[in-house]
Amino acid sequence: MGAMAGGMWLSNRRPILNPDKMPEGYVADMSALKQEFDHYYGPSDAYGDVSSRFRSAAELAAKGNFPAVASVLESLSKTGSLPVIFHDLGVAYSGLADYPRATGAFREALARDPEYGPTRKFLRETRGIGPGTAEPFTRELEPNDSSLTANLIPLRAPVGGEIAGNTDAADFYRVSAPPSPRDLLSIEVANHSTPFAAQLRVFDSNVKIQSWGDKAARAGQSIKVTGGPAPNSAVYLSISSEDRQGGAYLVTVTPLKAYDRYEPNDDIMAARKISIGEEISANIMDDADSDFFSFASPRKGEVTVEIRNRAEAFVPVLALYNMDRRNIGFAPEVKPGASLRHTFDVDKDRIYYLNISARTGSSGAYVLRVD
Repeated sequence: MGAMAGGMWLSNRRPILNPDKMPEGYVADMSALKQEFDHYYGPSDAYGDVSSRFRSAAELAAKGNFPAVASVLESLSKTGSLPVIFHDLGVAYSGLADYPRATGAFREALARDPEYGPTRKFLRETRGIGPGTAEPFTRELEPNDSSLTANLIPLRAPVGGEIAGNTDAADFYRVSAPPSPRDLLSIEVANHSTPFAAQLRVFDSNVKIQSWGDKAARAGQSIKVTGGPAPNSAVYLSISSEDRQGGAYLVTVTPLKAYDRYEPNDDIMAARKISIGEEISANIMDDADSDFFSFASPRKGEVTVEIRNRAEAFVPVLALYNMDRRNIGFAPEVKPGASLRHTFDVDKDRIYYLNISARTGSSGAYVLRVD
């Protein structure tokens, strides 16, 4: 987590308003907002709108207008799901003595950063919220039978639950995907009951079902799936029984850190610069991943792009773009596990872009070299 750890860097930033006028514990620091936004979302045009509304909320907080602050931040949290925004929302609700909503807001902050400094400090000092009540859930809390009542759970921690049987159709959970760059999540439902035939469904932030759910082949079997949601997005899980036979389980959601060191480089505007003769070790995490690189041609003539395949099932796809970012061709298709070598004409001192992706259903590691 580096400089982001625990949000402690916030303490050294200058707030945008007179701190004497701000509610106790409220964070109004624009530079902190920017640093968090970049960390959780990466480069995005949405920052301008988020920062404008964040400033408006801070100005209202300085006037003690907590109802208006809560309204602005509730709306803002839908597009700027950042610890600082949820923290300030919790402070606003605490100012209104609405401690249930404050608890929920602080839980959102801690689900994204378990050691978030401002929230930890506020919870230690406030009397309205009991110790431990703002933590993400590590044990199922009923009712949680729909996406609207889904339990917010942490990454990496086992969460215990139970399907009661005929009267308990499904348990819903929500987890916040890791910050940028996009990563793969492993979701495991460890079955603790021999008669229980578990079924796992996965939904995106719009509660649209995803293709990477699964169901146990037989009663008593556990389930483990992998998928790649958008950074800092909500992921919903539904755990149910295939045959109405209940049982106990543990569900654990773990980031795999499957991305390579050049991420995020999923679009041409984020292309990573490489040099002629340089070898780049990277990977395509899944068939939604895409790697862009750029190089400057030192001569007029031909250059050769080599993609050395490091995975038996990986089918690399190579697209070429000129300095105007216009597509100028594709390399011929190769078989699964095969390496790719493609030569094309270039002009001297021009920038060219390479886009490496995968044929649908494949993924894997590779070494890139341009000569």
